[in-house]
Amino acid sequence: MKTTMLSPLEKMCLRWVSMGKTHAEIALLEGKSVTEIELCLERAVVVLDAKSVEEAIVKASGRSRLSSQPT
Repeated sequence: MKTTMLSPLEKMCLRWVSMGKTHAEIALLEGKSVTEIELCLERAVVVLDAKSVEEAIVKASGRSRLSSQPT
């Protein structure tokens, strides 16, 4: 079984999206551009072999990858 690792930013972006934040809000919170956030979420989808960000959130949540809360 292939082990997949999300970067800290990928995890945080998925957490923020799961909390209802927009890409623009996440960019402000993380000090990144909207484009960087979009690319980060796209990478998370690929790493988790998901078809969408929503599916990536479900997969990451099911694997306890989103366990810590953003501050």
